[in-house]
Amino acid sequence: MGGAQDTRVKDMHPLLKDRLHRSRSIFSPGMRIKMNVLPMFLNIFVPWVVFIFVLGVSSFWMMYTHAGMGNVLIGLCVCFWLATVLLAINRRKYDPDPAWFSYFSFMLGVGLFSAWMLGSHIFHNYTLPYYEIKDLKVLAHMDASKENGMNVMDAGIVYFADGNKIDATRSWHFKQESVYCVAPIISGNAGSAVSKTGSFDFWVVGKDCCSESSSDFRCGAYNNPLARSGIRVLSDVDRKFYRLAVEQAETLYGVMATHPVFFEWSQDPLGVVNSWNAKGVATYAMAVIVAFVISLFGVAVASCNFAFMGRSESVYGMEVHEDPAWKQGGYRATA
Repeated sequence: MGGAQDTRVKDMHPLLKDRLHRSRSIFSPGMRIKMNVLPMFLNIFVPWVVFIFVLGVSSFWMMYTHAGMGNVLIGLCVCFWLATVLLAINRRKYDPDPAWFSYFSFMLGVGLFSAWMLGSHIFHNYTLPYYEIKDLKVLAHMDASKENGMNVMDAGIVYFADGNKIDATRSWHFKQESVYCVAPIISGNAGSAVSKTGSFDFWVVGKDCCSESSSDFRCGAYNNPLARSGIRVLSDVDRKFYRLAVEQAETLYGVMATHPVFFEWSQDPLGVVNSWNAKGVATYAMAVIVAFVISLFGVAVASCNFAFMGRSESVYGMEVHEDPAWKQGGYRATA
């Protein structure tokens, strides 16, 4: 019996023999399949939820109050992603058929790291300045000519007294990539006012808003007659360069600044500070919406690709019957 079967195998047309011995895959052409809805939902929502979680952790209060815990949570998400990468590699090695594992790992990684980078941007540009100013005091009716800078180091927002203004005639700058502009806050006539403490410790500052060759200060609300308040500048990098600009102004105008404190001039400092938080929240919400659209679109494209893998001609087709030798009595008959 076995010998007769071996003879039939040997006499089989080579094309038919090759096709019948191929392993049959669910994704082989001719094998139309029904898509499983559960993996589709998982691939839409899991990367999206991870994106929301990582973006929220890296953007807001947790990185300010509990940075260590925030980094641990993000690290756990990275470990989860690495586990999906290993699983995808394993499945690709032992099961060559297309599956959702590789797609899931890829989209999870894209969502995780893009959320981490965007969250860092939101935190350093909006959240961190907002919380830093909120943690400091608000001072009102402070006369710049009667107060020392060292006495207000815990101030975040200062409302200056009537008559306090920017002395643009004694402004100067320091250039380091950007132009760091400074001008003293005085009480009296511009160019001739003196400080009762003997030191000009309160300075309005800004970047790239003054001339490099003359006293020409145009930063913040410098031309707003209703502006008489400032938001404290807390960036260590910026303060270093503003300090150098003040030192040059001291030499140029013969004034003294023992403990300079730097402010951004504003009419409504509380409104400006609150807008930072609002911009951070708005950026977060927009990113969440965009991430969902991308996740949904990606799964739709992948599903279409999987669904149409079985639309072409099957490898198990019997076109061998069209062979002239087969029509004349089979392959054996013409041998």
